[in-house]
Amino acid sequence: MQRRKIFTALIAGAFLTSSPAADALSKGTFYLELKTGCYSANKMPNKPSKWTDTNYKTLYSTSCTSPHHYEVFFTGKIKAKDLNSEAAKKEAGIACDDAAINTLMGQKDLPSSLTYGYFFPDPGAEEKKYGKRIFCFFRVADPKNDKYTLSIKRTFREISYV
Repeated sequence: MQRRKIFTALIAGAFLTSSPAADALSKGTFYLELKTGCYSANKMPNKPSKWTDTNYKTLYSTSCTSPHHYEVFFTGKIKAKDLNSEAAKKEAGIACDDAAINTLMGQKDLPSSLTYGYFFPDPGAEEKKYGKRIFCFFRVADPKNDKYTLSIKRTFREISYV
């Protein structure tokens, strides 16, 4: 998984309450089947989650107003031939940069350790099944140790009902 920092911030964690969003935590979602929305790294979204190279492939859908660790804000496809290449990383980074700027433009009170990262399939079976899709997500890194993602209880996408 490649990740790239763009924004930074700090936000306090929140406590999980029983809700339909909490019930959704019982069903995991494979990382290449994510949709725009919010996800917990585990079934304890009110606690910080440590990032490792193996624990990101199953995430748990939750409401963006309930505690969560990640917010997928963009999905798309890249054109690079080799997903292990610098060209693929650059293309994914540019796509997420543009989407992050568009998403956060005009937003206020952003956490100072707000970052974003992206997923795309591992070469081989995942790439064959899912193609060259990318998934851009926000996370709030713990300022004391950026391997930890803090629990958040808000969305970073402005929602307009007009």
